[in-house]
Amino acid sequence: MSEPVPLPPLRPAQVGDAEAIADLRDDLARWLIDSGVHQWQPGEVTVAEIAAGVGDGQWHVATIDHEVVACVKLSWSDPDFWGADNAPAGYIHGLMVHRDHAGSGWGRQIIDWCADRARDAGHDRLRLDTAAHNTTMVDYYRARGFDVVREADLPPMYGREMRIVLFERVIG
Repeated sequence: MSEPVPLPPLRPAQVGDAEAIADLRDDLARWLIDSGVHQWQPGEVTVAEIAAGVGDGQWHVATIDHEVVACVKLSWSDPDFWGADNAPAGYIHGLMVHRDHAGSGWGRQIIDWCADRARDAGHDRLRLDTAAHNTTMVDYYRARGFDVVREADLPPMYGREMRIVLFERVIG
């Protein structure tokens, strides 16, 4: 494994970043589909939905020359995926790295950044999910110290059937 490339600083996303975040997600969705992984669908998450999360301070972006090259959504609850579980946790969604920077180590750096923010907020764990059939990401999160909590069905709001794996990593 090569040395990680330093991640550009993450900053809170601004409403003007919402379209770039949506475009990055759609590009990655198409790449996943072309790779045989049907986890994300282009257009599945709208600019308006992302803008709402930006307004709540959940989205953070890294940019190079004003282009969003990586991002993450970090929130303090996730009832859609975790139900009524009120564990003190940071919930990671939408961790994305532009394909031009794949293998840079930025995913690991973003997870570590999220762990620091969650710890600073008084939480003792990180949680995230991925498609159960995306064995590359299942293995990736296990290698980053996440343990499988359980498998579940994708929440109905997504309008399709898929099993997901819910992961947790103690950071306290």
